[in-house]
Amino acid sequence: MSSGNGSHNRKDSHLYNSRNIKNYVEYTQKHYPDIDIDSVLSYAGIATYELEDEGHWFTQQQVDRFNEILSQKTGDPNLSREVGRYAASSKASGTIKQYALGFMSPAAAYWLVKNLASRLTRGHTFKARKLGPNRVEISVTPNPGVFEKPYQCNARIGLFEALSKLFSNKFAKIEHPTCIHKGGDLCRYIITWEKTPSLLWKRVRNYSFFISILASLGLFFVLPIMPWVSLVLLCALITMIFSFYSAHLEKKDLTKTIETQGDAAKDLLDEINIRYNNALLVQEIGQATSMLLDIQKLLKSVMDTMEKRLDFDRGGIWLANKEKTRLCYNVGYGYNPGIENLLRNSDFHLDRPQSKGPAIQAFKKQKPYLVNDIAEIDKDLSK
Repeated sequence: MSSGNGSHNRKDSHLYNSRNIKNYVEYTQKHYPDIDIDSVLSYAGIATYELEDEGHWFTQQQVDRFNEILSQKTGDPNLSREVGRYAASSKASGTIKQYALGFMSPAAAYWLVKNLASRLTRGHTFKARKLGPNRVEISVTPNPGVFEKPYQCNARIGLFEALSKLFSNKFAKIEHPTCIHKGGDLCRYIITWEKTPSLLWKRVRNYSFFISILASLGLFFVLPIMPWVSLVLLCALITMIFSFYSAHLEKKDLTKTIETQGDAAKDLLDEINIRYNNALLVQEIGQATSMLLDIQKLLKSVMDTMEKRLDFDRGGIWLANKEKTRLCYNVGYGYNPGIENLLRNSDFHLDRPQSKGPAIQAFKKQKPYLVNDIAEIDKDLSK
């Protein structure tokens, strides 16, 4: 992640994509399952539906408070770096991961890291400079009004380390000679990654080919014809062995990359289907609203559309009575007759101060509520 706060105070600017926080949440749920993520999100002022929206961006204050409380709860001083490393393989980074794998090599991925970074932060400018076949320099400069925080620099280091792991299954080596937290005007990272075995054996094959050619030409005038032919055949055999082995390793690496891309593609297809159904949901409800004048028929049509387009096994609509003292069940789907009859005879009381359930709060505050576990709100439910 990156940050924003400076001479022109940008703490209220939306600078960080929700994928950043979602990587933290996914890492925490995997390694610290006992931590209550909802309380962490609440402390940071982040709603669950905002976290699930890949198009949502958070402010500096939100990400700072999130990191602050989560670092306290985990007790891990290297949390941000570990999350950065984890981000390369997380589900939250599905589209980013597939984009990186599309470069087919770590060199290309690091060279175009600014394209990846633009999908995660609006607070910094990234530049890359190639230093060698397996070595690059990346400089990160805060945009005007943006003040970098140390934990965010550590998260970048972890992410840069993990980027090479997508291709070589090993973390890259990071040198950090210049840092804005140590008096520098930018952060400079020198990244070195191990070459894959297929590239090493391909180089051995090339060397053996040229050495064989030179040896054959040089010994042509020295050796008798039969020993020279035997030498040429031996050199050709050795070169062929190196060629086949390097091709085998290259194919193995390519297969692994394709498998990883296949997993990411599946996630993208699922996301496309969700967005497609959401678009049709809005369209069909809009059409029903413009065509149906009878309220009851309209509500029934809305429920039918929700059942068809949303991935929920049940749903319902509650309406306030004329006095606005109760929320009454009107229509729904997925309930058996017994449960539906119970809902019709059980209203939510809007006139009771002690009523604090999500349905009451959603109506009074006119904002959505997402409940992942009924145990989380058990104390707020009426007995």
